[in-house]
Amino acid sequence: MFMTASRLMIDGKPVLKLNIHEYKEDDIAFLDSLGIDQCEGSSPEYRYTYIHSQEDFLRTRTKILERYKVLEEKGPKVLLEIK
Repeated sequence: MFMTASRLMIDGKPVLKLNIHEYKEDDIAFLDSLGIDQCEGSSPEYRYTYIHSQEDFLRTRTKILERYKVLEEKGPKVLLEIK
């Protein structure tokens, strides 16, 4: 599983789009609990959520890192493995 992020402007306000790629069935309930539940299309390749504040980003990242360890971090891509 890996995580990416991109900065966007929505309605003139800065937003971070946090994407989770290559998740497994076992990850879905956890991702749902964090609000990472949006998909594009009928067969999603990734899930995402929009984060509107730095505090929300830090809180979400902390919860992800409680469950997964970082294997590698390259720019906006963070490779994760369940602990």
